[in-house]
Amino acid sequence: MPVVQTVTLPPGGSTGWHYHPGRVAVVVLSGTLTRTLYDGRVEVSGAGDSLVEEAGPRHIHVGRNHGTVPVVLIADYEAPEGCPLAVPVAEPEWSRSGAGTAGS
Repeated sequence: MPVVQTVTLPPGGSTGWHYHPGRVAVVVLSGTLTRTLYDGRVEVSGAGDSLVEEAGPRHIHVGRNHGTVPVVLIADYEAPEGCPLAVPVAEPEWSRSGAGTAGS
């Protein structure tokens, strides 16, 4: 069942590492969102950019606001009935070790 929410990350804020049980379509309304993905890639999205976050625990990621203004986005969650919109997970070892990317 689709759920649409406005999400705000304050300057210095983070979503924490997580994944989504269903796909999520996102439009960034303001600020700059920096996401680190499951494979170590970093994607930066600014106002007007859109992105899709794939479903499942293989697609863990974290969103951060390294800027000085809030990141505001609209998220359209395709969450399966009875499932949470996001599932928190531990930060990957490769991220904690400062290795930079998965498998390096």
